[in-house]
Amino acid sequence: MHEWSIAYSVVKTLTENFNKKISKVTLVIPLFSFLDIEILKEAFNELKKENPIVENAELEVKIQEPTFRCRNCNREFKFSDIQQQVGEVKNSYGEEYPLHLMPELLPAFIKCPYCGSHDIEAIGQEIYIEKVEEYGAVERVS
Repeated sequence: MHEWSIAYSVVKTLTENFNKKISKVTLVIPLFSFLDIEILKEAFNELKKENPIVENAELEVKIQEPTFRCRNCNREFKFSDIQQQVGEVKNSYGEEYPLHLMPELLPAFIKCPYCGSHDIEAIGQEIYIEKVEEYGAVERVS
């Protein structure tokens, strides 16, 4: 459901901030967004038809693996360090497991692999436009 609103935001941002036609836009989304990339691209391709600035633009999507920081021991770790814990949550609840529906619940189910604390935060959970390429222009990188 969020795919269409994100695609709308991307198209709106591009049409409001660029004057030249765009050939490609690179969007970075976090792993825990659980967005369906095919639906996101389909939504973008439909919405771009009504906007001359982006009507021929290609949407590239990069998935960003989050980094986590334990507020108790101050150590950082990667998703691969807690992947087994996430798998256990998924196995307990099935496909619609809580982290799929609300990634913000991660600290309730996942603990720091070093000290066992649940007081952890995810870093790098933002959705952002990484790069925009315009026809006949130097690319802009954010």
